[in-house]
Amino acid sequence: MLEVTSDHFNGLPPCPYAKAAWINNRVKFDFGDKDIVIDHVKDWDDSCDLLIVIAENWEFDEIEDWCESKNEKIIKDDMVVMPFVPGEGPDTGQPEEEATNWEYLVDEPYSMIFIQRLSKVNKASESLEKQGYYKNCTAEFLEYVHNRRKGISNARQIKENEESTPKEKANPKGEQEVHGNEESK
Repeated sequence: MLEVTSDHFNGLPPCPYAKAAWINNRVKFDFGDKDIVIDHVKDWDDSCDLLIVIAENWEFDEIEDWCESKNEKIIKDDMVVMPFVPGEGPDTGQPEEEATNWEYLVDEPYSMIFIQRLSKVNKASESLEKQGYYKNCTAEFLEYVHNRRKGISNARQIKENEESTPKEKANPKGEQEVHGNEESK
């Protein structure tokens, strides 16, 4: 279903990169919870473009907030975790009749967490925007996309500032240190 073209996405499929990712074996899966996601982020080796963790033992209503919080920490490492929670998140505005094609594929709802390099997601997103992919998407979804792009710019700036700023010294006021015992003062 991710590969079927859609008028909503300007003649592109909902995920224009899915087919090539499958063919080139660039997608991996795992099952688990927060710890599994954290392990994959820490051990990311670029052997795939997308790793999908199917959530187990994880309440739907916790996932989005957890991912948002985690992204604040991992963005400086060029990583992003994106939740897919049934009925949650920014809506693309895709017509319901297109979504009904999914119903026969799912016995019961489940959540997924997508782990990717943020720079790759943003590069692909910028290319899609030039092709009119987002022209029918909701304002809420466009805001989400643009905020995600800004996030990596802000993260790079924070990382550069951390690297160029000397670490705080033990004596931040610039006072001279006195060495020796009290009598030498």
